Amino acid sequence: MSSDPFSSLRCRVALLGFGTVGSAVARRLAAPSAPNTLQLTHIFDRRAVEKRAKQRLEQSAVAGRNIMWTDRIDDVLQSDADVVVEAVGGVDPAADWIRAALAAGKSVVTANKQVIARDGAPLLSFAARQGRQLRFEAAVGGAMPIVRAIGDGLAGDRITRIVAILNGTTNTVLSQMEETGCTLEDAVHAAQARGYAEADPATDLDGDDARAKLAILCALAFGLRVDPAQIRARSCATVTPADVARARRRGAVIRQLAHAEYDAGSSSLVAWVAPIEVPCGSIFGRTRGAHNAALITGEHSGDTGIFGIGAGGDATAVAILSDLAAIARDKAAIVPPPVLSADFKLAEAV
Repeated sequence: MSSDPFSSLRCRVALLGFGTVGSAVARRLAAPSAPNTLQLTHIFDRRAVEKRAKQRLEQSAVAGRNIMWTDRIDDVLQSDADVVVEAVGGVDPAADWIRAALAAGKSVVTANKQVIARDGAPLLSFAARQGRQLRFEAAVGGAMPIVRAIGDGLAGDRITRIVAILNGTTNTVLSQMEETGCTLEDAVHAAQARGYAEADPATDLDGDDARAKLAILCALAFGLRVDPAQIRARSCATVTPADVARARRRGAVIRQLAHAEYDAGSSSLVAWVAPIEVPCGSIFGRTRGAHNAALITGEHSGDTGIFGIGAGGDATAVAILSDLAAIARDKAAIVPPPVLSADFKLAEAV
């Protein structure tokens, strides 16, 4: 029997990946202000030895003796961790590791939009069968809690439309062009210097990131199984300073919008991602920098707006810790898996 009477109340957390997102989560969990119900016990990274040494040099609490650092995934899967946070990114091997963690009796929190967009439904079903939870608030909106807004807050309504800025990197780039008149290339370099853009920003600019997030929202809001590749996208990479200036003369700005509208009567879905002119005074026109924004339209509730930072490790860590706190409150809770339909028509769009 444990000598600690509160040990059963603690939620032991293992972290996969110590990059931008993973390190931000680790710092939050290792800080004195961290929720006392959450305890970081393991950090997995392929360069664990090197990264732990750096943390020690910086005298970081993340290098504390009570945290096991490892470059072996089995050390996490065979551990006593209650929850695994997947922050390695990409589809492979992340999807396999999520499934393996669930099979090992652990709940999972992930920020991986590509895995959830592609494999979310079967993974959620598997989690339910295992009596564990799979949560993914961080996969869609960073610190903007859109997953909970749709799944819980608006669960009593029939949602008909979602229009959103879902990519903080692209919004940062377009905002920089608007504010300074610079080229897209210069705006990308500025975003990279601030940690808001990857070395190769094509996934963000071309709309692939937003398409994956929109597919997740279509599952949550409409109960539809949508392949992200089915969603038509136009790239922001062709936006020029002349385009931005022309929009300004019309009292507008350019934003990458993700749009999904579902007509249940005709089983028709309109879904697209594209750079669009929006009025300066609109919720999207006022959304600048790394922020995300969304308007969710319900049959009875009308428009519900939501707003928050959508890029960067710290913002993503907020969403991950929120999911961890939800699991810690009730480790035994089972989240019913979604029942998704592929019986719909995808209408032509922009």
